[in-house]
Amino acid sequence: MSLDWMLSAVCAGVDPELWHGAGGNISKAKRICASCPVRPQCEAYGRDLEGAASLKDRHGVWGGTDAKARSRRRKQARPVRDDRDARILRLAERGMTPREIAAQLDISDRTVNRVKATTERSAA
Repeated sequence: MSLDWMLSAVCAGVDPELWHGAGGNISKAKRICASCPVRPQCEAYGRDLEGAASLKDRHGVWGGTDAKARSRRRKQARPVRDDRDARILRLAERGMTPREIAAQLDISDRTVNRVKATTERSAA
């Protein structure tokens, strides 16, 4: 997954401590995010980075959402993710490499490898 969209982010020139620091101002960060043209990509990137981490291990503002909002959205997105995971596994069974799968599904190589590893662990 290309991260070129980050160059268009409104926050690109703002101190990252506002979003992730212990003294961060969530309200101010969300206001800045509100007008950002790459807000959906940023939120999705944040969810992907957090992966299966528990709520207590999530932090910061991504795409105008705090950890609780992303947790709720993650739960709502599970059917979509399940379908995505099934597509990843089908393409892998056809012999496609993680890079090819990632490019076809517009996801990161990391996501492909994580899905494959999780499936292999649960099958063992």
